[in-house]
Amino acid sequence: MTLRELEQGIWTVVAICDSRGDCPVQAFLLELEIDSPSDYRQVMAQLRTTAMTGPPKNEKRSRSLGDDIFELKTRGGIRILYFYDEGRLVICTEAVRKRKSTQLRGIKTRAVDARTQYFAAKHRAALEIIQEDR
Repeated sequence: MTLRELEQGIWTVVAICDSRGDCPVQAFLLELEIDSPSDYRQVMAQLRTTAMTGPPKNEKRSRSLGDDIFELKTRGGIRILYFYDEGRLVICTEAVRKRKSTQLRGIKTRAVDARTQYFAAKHRAALEIIQEDR
C-alpha cells in the first residue's frame, strides 16, 4: 500500500493512494486550492496543526465517527476522514464537502475498509510512504 505524505511535524499526516498510485485526498486538496482558496487554507492549516500537535481533541475540529474513524472538520464544511497508528501517524482516507448523514455512512464504510487494508499491508510489511518535495 502506498501512502503520500501531506504534512510532517511531530506527527506525520499521510493519505492513502489507490492501486494506480493516485491519491484521492491529495487530488481533492489540489482541486480545492483552485476552486476555493479560503477553504484550502483552512484545511491545510488544520493538517499542519495536526502534524505539529496530533489529532485535535476539540469536537468542533475533529470527532469520532466510530470504528476508530475520525473526521477533521473546517468551518467551510470540508471533512477529512482519518485514523491513526502508532509512531504518530495520521492516515487520511477521504476528503469531501460536508454530506448528509446518510451519505456519510458510505464514506465511513470506505474509510473502515481502507483502515483494514492498511493494517493488513502493515502486517505484511507492504507499506510505502512517498515524501513530497516541499
